[in-house]
Amino acid sequence: PRPPLLALDNVSLSLRAGESMAVIGPAGAGKSTLARIIVGLDTATSGELKFGETPYRGADLPQAIRRDIAFVGDNPAQAFNPRHTVGESIAEPLQLELQRSLDELGSRIVEVVTAVGLHPDILARLPAEFALPDLQRLAIARALVTRPRLIVFDDPLLRLDVLARGEILVLLNRLRADFGLSFILIGHDLDLMRVAADRVTVLDRGRVVEAGTPARLLEDAQQPLSRRLVAAQLPDVGIVPVF
Repeated sequence: PRPPLLALDNVSLSLRAGESMAVIGPAGAGKSTLARIIVGLDTATSGELKFGETPYRGADLPQAIRRDIAFVGDNPAQAFNPRHTVGESIAEPLQLELQRSLDELGSRIVEVVTAVGLHPDILARLPAEFALPDLQRLAIARALVTRPRLIVFDDPLLRLDVLARGEILVLLNRLRADFGLSFILIGHDLDLMRVAADRVTVLDRGRVVEAGTPARLLEDAQQPLSRRLVAAQLPDVGIVPVF
């Protein structure tokens, strides 16, 4: 029998309110496992997380703060029930807000759809009627609908073309400023870091191998893995951070 796989080993991170951190690394580095634990979809076998003053280990994330942490995955085509309208899917997280009036919840759905650059008229349509970039915008709208304090993005640009990637990056910067959000941006390249992150953590085989600001890693990466990631980034297409 094979020894148990240690997906994350002695990983320690901190994130301030309003800050955006990119967590980058190659496939198998443990990035998605980290994301799933933070949002309560998986549980750490040891160690502890703390959101504000509330400790947890993953799936035991207290109900009282579940609305404060949202998640956006890497495949928007699989993020929606094909039998439900996108409006129904966006409304689903509002089960955590049942104390609110129906009018308030309806206004919030319209607000988040508009915030991601789409018209509320699309709420009655099915997911199959949308291209991938718009589905990713709708996934972000669903993440926003409970007015979270933190959104964790697991490789949100993976399936998008270069133009759509740029548009989503600009959107993320604007939403962070408009809503006062904190972001954790999981990725395998440096585009997220270069445009939308304040700090960067590099993971490799479950360990933190380097951390710093985007400028420092781009100009003076210390570890061989970090240097390889810098060398492999896509060409600059004129996208600049929006702050």
